[in-house]
Order: sequence, then C-alpha cells, then structure tokens
Amino acid sequence: MKVFFALVVLLLGFVRQTQSQNDADVVWYENFFRQQKNKSVDKEIQLANNRRLKAIDSKDKPAEVKALIELGVFHLTMVIDYEQAMGWLIQSLAIEDSLSLRKEKIFTYLAMAYVFEEVGNNYKSLEFLKLAQRLSEQENNLNIQALILNETGRVKAAQGNTDAAFEDYELALEYAQQLNQAGHEADALIHTGQLLTRKKKNNEALTNYKKALAIYRTEKDKMNEAMALIEVGEMYRLMKNYDRSLANHVAALEIYQALKDESGLAKSYNNIGVLYFDQKNFKRAISNLELGLQAGRSIQAQDQIQKTFDFLSQSYKQLKDYKKALEFRESFLAIQDLIQNDKNERQLLEAQNRYTMDKQDTQINKLEGDREQREKVIEAQNKLRNILILLIAFGLIIGVLVLYLYLLKRRSNRKLEALNATKDKLFSIIGHDLKGPLNSLTSFSYLLLHHIDSISKDEIKMLSVDIDKSLKNLFNLLENLLEWSRSQTGSIDFKPEEFDLAVVLKENEDLLRVQAQNKKINLVNENKISLPVKVHRHSINTVVRNLISNAIKFTNEGGTITLASEEKGNQFIISVTDTGVGMSPAAIQKLFLLGTKHSTLGTAKEKGTGLGLLICKEFVEKNGGTIHVESKEGVGSKFYFTIPRFS
Repeated sequence: MKVFFALVVLLLGFVRQTQSQNDADVVWYENFFRQQKNKSVDKEIQLANNRRLKAIDSKDKPAEVKALIELGVFHLTMVIDYEQAMGWLIQSLAIEDSLSLRKEKIFTYLAMAYVFEEVGNNYKSLEFLKLAQRLSEQENNLNIQALILNETGRVKAAQGNTDAAFEDYELALEYAQQLNQAGHEADALIHTGQLLTRKKKNNEALTNYKKALAIYRTEKDKMNEAMALIEVGEMYRLMKNYDRSLANHVAALEIYQALKDESGLAKSYNNIGVLYFDQKNFKRAISNLELGLQAGRSIQAQDQIQKTFDFLSQSYKQLKDYKKALEFRESFLAIQDLIQNDKNERQLLEAQNRYTMDKQDTQINKLEGDREQREKVIEAQNKLRNILILLIAFGLIIGVLVLYLYLLKRRSNRKLEALNATKDKLFSIIGHDLKGPLNSLTSFSYLLLHHIDSISKDEIKMLSVDIDKSLKNLFNLLENLLEWSRSQTGSIDFKPEEFDLAVVLKENEDLLRVQAQNKKINLVNENKISLPVKVHRHSINTVVRNLISNAIKFTNEGGTITLASEEKGNQFIISVTDTGVGMSPAAIQKLFLLGTKHSTLGTAKEKGTGLGLLICKEFVEKNGGTIHVESKEGVGSKFYFTIPRFS
C-alpha cells in the first residue's frame, strides 16, 4: 500500500511538472502578442538569432526550433514582415516534421495561422488552427487547446460566423475553469461578452464583463481591468444607465492615468465625451473629447482621432457653433479619407502578401506531403515490425508450449515410474504378508489331514488357535486392501453427513473391548461431551477402529489405551494414546509412506501390513483433517487427528 501511494505521489508530481511546463510554453508564446514597452526590435531579433546559432552548434534541435519560432513571431509582430516571418516558420516546421516535435509544431502552426489572418486569408488561417488543434488533442493538453480555441473563435468572429465563434469561446472557458487559469477564463468571458453584445443580449454580456472584471481585479491585472471597465461602461450606456456607465469609464480613466497609457486615455476620454453627448451635456462632452484628441494625437491613434472629430463636430453643431462644427467635420472627413487610403494600401499590401504567402504555402504543402510520405513509410515499417513481433511471439508461444508439454510428459512419466515402483513394492509387501498366513494354514491343514490320528486333543486345540490367528490376520489384510482399493479408485463417495462423533468412539470402544480384555489391556474412553461433525461417517469410523486396533496390537498385557477428545477453535482433536512399545524416530518417518515396509509384530506376535495407517491418513484428509503421531520407544504412542467441527 505504501508503494502504491508513493507511485501516486510521483505520478501527481509528474503531472504537475508537465502541466507547469505546458503553462510556461503558453505564456512564452502569448508574450509575443502583448504590448512590449521599451524593447528594441533589432536587439530582440539579434538575441533570438544568437540562440538559434548556439542551438545549431550544440545540435539541440528543440532549442533551434524554439529560436526559429521566436524569429518568425518577432518579424510578424514587431517588423511586420510577413514573408520573412513565414520563412523562419517554414524552417521550424521542416525540423519539427523530421523529428516529430509535436508540441513545438503546435506553436508554429499557431504563428502561421496568425500570419494568414494578418494578410486577410482567414480561410487559410483556420486550416492551420485546425492542424494545431489536432496536435494538441494528441498531446491531451487542455491549456494549449484553450489558447487555440480562443484564436479560432477570434478568426471565426472576424468572418462573421458568430455562432461557431461562440462555441469555441465557451469550450475555451470550460477548459480554463478546469485548469484554474483565471486569466484565460477572464479572456474567454470578455470574448463571449462581445459576441453576446453583437447579438443584442445586453444583460448576459454585462454579466460576463463583470465576471471578467472581478477576475482581473483579483489577479491585479490593471491593463485588462481597465479594458473590462470600458466594456461594462459601454454596456451601461447602451442600457441608458448613465450614472453607472460614467462611474466605470472614470475608473478606467484613472487606471490609464496611473499607467500613463496614452492609447487608453484617448479611448476613455472619448467614451466619457460620448456619454455626456448622449445626455445632451455638450460642454462637458467637448471638454473630454478635446482631452481625448490630445491623447490620440500623441500616439497617432487614427481610429480614436476620427471618433473625436465626429463627436466634436456634432457637439458644436448642437451648441449652434456652426463654424467649429464645420471645421471638425472637415477634419473628420480628412482623417476618414486618410484611414480609407491606409485601408486601401493595407488591402493592396494584403493582396501582395497573400500572393507571397501562396507561394510559401506551396513549400508548406511540400513539407506536409513529405511528412505524410514519411508517416506512410514509418507506418509500413511499423506494420512489418508488428508482424515480425507477432511471428516471433507466436514462435515463442509454440516453443514454450512444446517445452511445457515435454516437461509435463516427462514429469508424468516420472510420476508413473514412481507409482509403478511403489505399486511393485506394495505388492511385494502384500505378497510377503499374505504368504505367512497362507503357509501357516497350509501346514496346519496338512497336519490335520495326514496326522489326525496321531495328534492329541490338546495339540488340535493349539492348532485351532494358530489357525484362528492366521485367518484373522488374513481377514484384516483383505479388509484393508479392499478399503485401500476403494479409496484409490474413487469408489467411496465421501458424502458428508451430520452425526455425533462421540457415538462412533463409544461404538468402537464396545466393539474392541473384548479384544483388549483378551490381552488384559485397560481400554478407557475419557470423552464425556457431544462431538457434532458433518463428515463421511464410514471413513471416520474406519480411522477410529484402525487406530484402536493398532494400539491394542502394540500394547503389552496390563497396559492402558485412552480415547480422548479436545475442542480447539473450529475443529475437534481425537486422540488414541497407548502405553505400548512405542517407535523410534526412523520408524515414525516411514509410517505414512506408501510402499515402505514398516509393519512390525505386535506384543502377541500379531502381524500387519502397514496399510491401516495409510488408509487412516487418506480418510482423514478426505474429510478435511490431518493426522499426526507422537511416540517414544518403551513409553508408548499417541495417534491423533483433527476433524472440522459442525455448528
């Protein structure tokens, strides 16, 4: 059990370590797309290239791949050179394909998807996101899957496929909650809130924004907290709850002031200005819009500047200051043209980039084709290897089976040889024991047949006693042989029955008392209790009779034989103790061995075969008990056996 818990602890430690590494990989990738302040683009690219060259020198392919991904993403996010970015990523993909680096390949696919999204090819972007998702499912990495789902949802939302995007965000939210990733959970809540806003489900959207806001505050993520405050403020504005809307926009403004974020300040001042405009408080609207214009111009945030000009023009128009209204309207139209020109240029650039990406896509497809071909070759090799392994395993199984059958046959032959040897020895013993009584009977019958006239009455009486002994010995031998043969051939059905073993002890005491008295032996039955058992009665009766008969045979005149019982746990112990001649340790060792000549003459020259004790052992064990002996030469012997108690 301790080993099991140790393994569980080690396994949990490994899982935590793997999860921690996966989290670190996701953070590493996401950091490329966060705003990087005070960072030199050239320096960052140079450092990444140095890492790539160092990895090449040390032949560290995973490190080289990571550096190539970094170079690709730097050119994507900082330099805005999509062709160069894709070039680095294609190099990374080639190494990943050759070495089957699945986790690294996921991030390469993600970066490629982002490149195609930037050049306006959302269809191709989704293709690479699907490839990344397939690999992440093989890795069984929920953290990376959540990241991919957020990216996929964003692209689908940009396509206008809000239902599909909503499903992706919902699943990403579920994964984030399972992983206890508060930041990712809040991001997913913001995304779903934005989709709900599009669907005019304002209350549901507001609930999501508030949940995200609470998480950002707990995580002390000020930048995202301000963003969530803006979303909450805008929802309250749409719902005409101007007081709450203003409170949230002011709270966002204060955070951006503390962070000195000009982009956030431009957005917050504009939102507050629009809020006052909706309330027809045009002077306050103008004051905030002018502050927003100042912040927007400082960073050339054209979208915010356009919004400011639009609402300043409308505000002055409401105040009947048509001159300023016209000035700002002209400024609005001018920047609108500028933004449209930039958009047209961007679309042209995107078209050029798409053409370039299409050419590079041919390289990617070639890499994919090469990979698929390698996979087919590997699959064929694996199949061949598996077939060979199966053939070898099959051959080994056949070999083991043949060896097992050979050993089994060899063991069976040895057992048969041993049984034959035992049988021959047993027959030799039985033959010897049969010869004695039969020779005596033959001699006695010859004397009676040919010398009856010359034999006196006393001599005839003496011969009769000897004939009686020989016949009794012969009868006992035949009886034991019959019992033994029946037990060995399975003719005895050891069907248990309920009875009182004390009755069996008493019956055998009465049966053999005369035999004991003939040798002037005192037969004592000390059992005074009921002995309920459920065993085969006839076989146990045979055991008791044999043990008492043996005790009489080997006890001198004037000796004592004691029957006794003892209850121990769930069994009875039945013992037959005599004050006879006893046995040596060597003789005890031979008592229950089949085929060993160990019978000795009794105190009155009684003969035996040794089969009686073998039958006792066989019958006791068939009834679920065991038999034992304690003996000392010149002192006596104690035979005892156990039998299950019935209750």
